[in-house]
Amino acid sequence: MKKRKPQTDNDPKIGDRVRLVSEAPLRKDEMDLQGETGEVIECSEGKRVTVRFANGRLLMGKDAKLFERT
Repeated sequence: MKKRKPQTDNDPKIGDRVRLVSEAPLRKDEMDLQGETGEVIECSEGKRVTVRFANGRLLMGKDAKLFERT
């Protein structure tokens, strides 16, 4: 049986407003999203987070630590 890791208060939840942290490793086409605020639309046990930004772009991060809540 898998143990579930307890979700901390720092982990983003669906509906949270988040921003990419400045140390996030980004691809060249994602650099313009740094510093922008988006809304979490999917979050799976703190492992994968999908964020929709105001310009309609989606960004999927494999680590919730790439985002900080605003």
